Amino acid sequence: MHLRAAAEMHWNGWCKDSNENLQLHVVLSILPIFPNIRLLSLIYADINEAQQVIIFGLPTLRTLVVRSCCFHPSTNPMPHSYVTALKLAYNDVRTTRYLLSVFASTVEDLEVDSSDSTVSCFLLGGLIALPKVSTFTMTPGSKACRASFGTLKRYSSITTLHILFNLNLSDMSLHHLDLPALRSLTCHRQLAGHLIPKRPVTTYVEVGYELEEKPQRLLESLSKTRARITNLKLFVSDNFCLLSPSFATSLQHLEQLTLRLCSPKRVYLLPHYFLPVTGLGRLSGFPFHNHFGVGAAMLPKLRWVTFCVDEHDYTGFCSEGFLKDCLMPVCPVLEEFECLYFSVHSYRFPLYQLPEPTRAWKVRRLPGGSWERQGPPPIPIPTPVSTLGAAP
Repeated sequence: MHLRAAAEMHWNGWCKDSNENLQLHVVLSILPIFPNIRLLSLIYADINEAQQVIIFGLPTLRTLVVRSCCFHPSTNPMPHSYVTALKLAYNDVRTTRYLLSVFASTVEDLEVDSSDSTVSCFLLGGLIALPKVSTFTMTPGSKACRASFGTLKRYSSITTLHILFNLNLSDMSLHHLDLPALRSLTCHRQLAGHLIPKRPVTTYVEVGYELEEKPQRLLESLSKTRARITNLKLFVSDNFCLLSPSFATSLQHLEQLTLRLCSPKRVYLLPHYFLPVTGLGRLSGFPFHNHFGVGAAMLPKLRWVTFCVDEHDYTGFCSEGFLKDCLMPVCPVLEEFECLYFSVHSYRFPLYQLPEPTRAWKVRRLPGGSWERQGPPPIPIPTPVSTLGAAP
């Protein structure tokens, strides 16, 4: 009964012996009796025609992951496939061409490795069209084949683009009229400055922390979107409160914000003093909304804020104080705030795929204006709950 309820099946045939081929045949042959299979992942698999009939004919299958595999092309008609998400990496040329052709009319979400030359030749070289693709993801790989990804301009249906490596602007020669439907972008900060202006981007997720890159440049790019940024995920340093005026000016329509605290060895909180990272109690010496005589900077639509910190470097971080002093004065409609604590350094995991936090502090605003805690309190509790009026 547990197997029949399974929604995913993963196969890794790295040993490449005869027993594995027999086991794979048995596994694939019983897949049709599983009514909930939605994802099939194959690594180091040799798939014959009969097995393809089974895979392509699964009515519930929506995601197919094929990595270092061989699919033997068939001259016979294949069952109609319902696969809408396809992930390819390091397959032989024949397999890549075959799978892209089979799923060309149904695939909406495509993920490829940037160093996979077979994909760049047959997909981005213009040999295979994908009229329905709306989400395109490029995972990190070698630099050799990245230049070919400039032909993304052919896919005007793309609304979501994930470029998960540091792609040089020279590798991405796009006109501002290319990618006209782009609404969600995940990439490094420099590339974002090239892709966001004049496109209807509403969601931006930063990849990697670029300490030397000026944050004001990114904020300026965010303000030039043809739509309005409503969802934002950024790496920040401890002095980001000093950016509040320009931050608010560029993001008046922001509704959801996720911040990952990534700091240099010495963290400048105010111009006249600094504190080391460890043992830091609060991020702001002055209120977030009024630094050094600057007028109030409001984020009038911001409803949800997530703050990610390293629990080892920020053992004394005051989540309640940050909410009270930094967020509440500038976010009049804020509804939920969560502070997530991680056991790994914050620059070692990506914003687009956060790991499970070791602990979390979450509060929600009640209709009467008070705050209700959604989980166990952090340990230690740096500030009494009564200061926020939150129910224990």
